[in-house]
Amino acid sequence: MEEGTLEATSALEIGILEPAPTPHEESAWITRCKAGDPDAFEPLVRKFAARVLRLAGGILGERRGEAEDAVQEIFLKAYLALPKFRGDAQFSTWLYRIAVNHCRDILRRSPPSPLPLDENLLAAEESRAGAAPAGEDEPADGEEDEAAETLRHLLGKLKERHRTILVMRELEEMSYDEIGRALNIPPGTVRSRLNRARASLLRASKKYRRTGP
Repeated sequence: MEEGTLEATSALEIGILEPAPTPHEESAWITRCKAGDPDAFEPLVRKFAARVLRLAGGILGERRGEAEDAVQEIFLKAYLALPKFRGDAQFSTWLYRIAVNHCRDILRRSPPSPLPLDENLLAAEESRAGAAPAGEDEPADGEEDEAAETLRHLLGKLKERHRTILVMRELEEMSYDEIGRALNIPPGTVRSRLNRARASLLRASKKYRRTGP
């Protein structure tokens, strides 16, 4: 199983992924795994590896190699824990909970690098706050690099729980209910935590523009 997991996650780098399975196929693979068929776990890895990699990378920061190692460990943990999966929540929600907890364990052992989120995220948050839209001129390459570095710096100032919830909502486009189940918090807490995360990002942006790094 571990070798198959490695092959599946390596395939992400060149975009070789199988078509998305139907819910019936996913359920059948889980049943086969729980019955002792390790080969049935590889299709589950292929389905979710890209999303788990994005989530791990968002929580851990720029250390791409460490995020990929984390994905391996997350799927191994999921495989070993699969007999305990009761189906009360979707498999994806259960898997994301394992991923978040594992990444948090890593962060407790060592501090994170700045978060490499989508560069459009900050613009989206400023738009929510009523900021003026950016000009229509395309920025030069050097300006784009500088903007990306600034964004990574700002996001690195956020608390881990704020980074995590921004990744899940803004990158993975998960619903409040899905995030709540993955983090084991009620949807109302998801909403308030997300609002605080967005506000923190905007405050960091305004401070940076006044004083610099």
